[in-house]
Amino acid sequence: MDTPHRNPAGAKVAQCADEDACTVVSCAVCLKEIPADAARLSDTQDYVHHFCGLDCLETWRKQAATRAR
Repeated sequence: MDTPHRNPAGAKVAQCADEDACTVVSCAVCLKEIPADAARLSDTQDYVHHFCGLDCLETWRKQAATRAR
């Protein structure tokens, strides 16, 4: 059964590979440009996942948790 990925609010999360106009941003740019204090916002997490990739999302969350301490 194929179940689409969903964000914490229940909305579908599109895979970048599914879109013609999607450009993946390097993780280094995402880590630098997206503020760590926005980590609790589901929209920001969706943005990081969509434009930066799933691996970068995990790194970004860890970086945000470290900065919050």
